[in-house]
Amino acid sequence: MASFWKKKNTKVAPIKDEFQHYFDVAELPALEEYDPYLWWSTNKNQYPVLHKLAMKYLSIPATSVPSERLFSDAKNLITPQRTRLNSFIINQLMFLKRNREYIDIYE
Repeated sequence: MASFWKKKNTKVAPIKDEFQHYFDVAELPALEEYDPYLWWSTNKNQYPVLHKLAMKYLSIPATSVPSERLFSDAKNLITPQRTRLNSFIINQLMFLKRNREYIDIYE
């Protein structure tokens, strides 16, 4: 059991460090010609996990499949047995389900 927690903590620490380093960087000016996609592409080696997330959210889906999957997930999550879940919890669970592949902390 101790080895499980040790493995988990060794994976989480670098991700926390990456997030902290990103938040410590000075804010970039909000210019009309500023290109966030270019910034993330330039800094992908410095922030590999955040880069993956940024590429996902900065891209425009070419189909309606992601939104259809979201409705399907909601249907599976909100069942008669789970009627007491509030909207915040539902949103958090759906976010985690849809994004678990981008932050690989358990493997």
